[in-house]
Amino acid sequence: MGGFNFGAFVGGMSRQISENIESAKEFNREKDFRLEMLAEEEATKERLARSAERRTQRKQDEQNAAMLKAVGYTDAQAGWIIQGGSTTVSLYSDWGQKAYAKGINPADILGSNLVNSDQQDPRNEAALNSVLSIADPVIEEDVTPFTIRKDIITGVLGEVEEAEKPKQYGSLEAGHAGTYSLLQQAKLDKDKDEVTRLEGVLEEWKTKIEEDINMRKPEDTNKDVKYFSDASRPTIVKNELADAYKDYQFETDIEGNITGKLEGRRGVAIVARLSAADKIKDIANVSPNAVDTRLINRSDMLRKKAEIDLRDYGRGIVSSDGGADAKTTSFSYLKNAKENEGGELTPMNFKLANVMANNGKLKVGDVIVIRKKENRVTVDKIVVYTGLRNPEDEGYIYKGQKLYDMFYDAGIYSPSMQ
Repeated sequence: MGGFNFGAFVGGMSRQISENIESAKEFNREKDFRLEMLAEEEATKERLARSAERRTQRKQDEQNAAMLKAVGYTDAQAGWIIQGGSTTVSLYSDWGQKAYAKGINPADILGSNLVNSDQQDPRNEAALNSVLSIADPVIEEDVTPFTIRKDIITGVLGEVEEAEKPKQYGSLEAGHAGTYSLLQQAKLDKDKDEVTRLEGVLEEWKTKIEEDINMRKPEDTNKDVKYFSDASRPTIVKNELADAYKDYQFETDIEGNITGKLEGRRGVAIVARLSAADKIKDIANVSPNAVDTRLINRSDMLRKKAEIDLRDYGRGIVSSDGGADAKTTSFSYLKNAKENEGGELTPMNFKLANVMANNGKLKVGDVIVIRKKENRVTVDKIVVYTGLRNPEDEGYIYKGQKLYDMFYDAGIYSPSMQ
């Protein structure tokens, strides 16, 4: 007779427990899945129900609007009445019919100061009925028809405009583009409240766009998509240029162009264009994975032209020993000392130039011939201080201070340039 195998018993029991645990997990997963499906089904039913309610309400509103306009109310007044609900619609419809029968134009009364803007104010009904009582015929031989004085047709209802329907867009990209255009107009109108509101709406569009991109298939993520309208891109460029020029204390006209002479500040104006290019690029990057390539191209074109001009400017300052005209020379843009009587400049150590730049010792447009090592070779270069830091520049530590390169490289320096 074999003995009791305790090890086998424990092993079998462990397997059973594991199987029970897995079964329980599987049951819970199925349960969670069923609950999620039920929740989604319920949410779908609610959405469909709300959609049906909205369709029914829209149809009812259209019928009420047609009825009220048939009585004599304007489109705007009919829209205002409908906002008060079915009771208000019934009240103004009945009254309008009675008024119309007595030769009174309901639109004139509703547009006067006899009625206030609260649809459900009981004083409105009393005022309307008083108009009807005044219009009742008087037993006299010289009865004159009821007329309303034009000098009291100044009420708020006479100025009520039909509420605009929410703007609907065919895609998230179109929504972002449309909202940005509205934001530009609000800034132009200096409507601070509308600017704040639209900036919030724009952030919502960006969030939705990013969420949508994360759900796309890999082959759909690199498609060239318009995030700004064709009309808005040149406006963005113009606005950012105008803002940049103002930041650098230039007077501009309505088109954003600098007015008057540069008076020795040509380099500063070029840097302003570089700054605008950077801001345009930021705008073009709608979200981490959404870029308007057309606007990026405009930014790149603006930057490329500005860099060419800045290179010519820096070399011109060096070759003319500080500036070709007295005004430019008076700004003391050239920061190098003379090395000898021949006029050669003493190159400045690049790290020392960076210390000056990071400590506020330079002004935008200053030009320095620096000496640095590139690929283990010592070179002398002309650089222009822009005050703009490349976002990708992580900086470096020098004598306990973190320095950033805020210069534009204008090319190799040679004494023969002077």
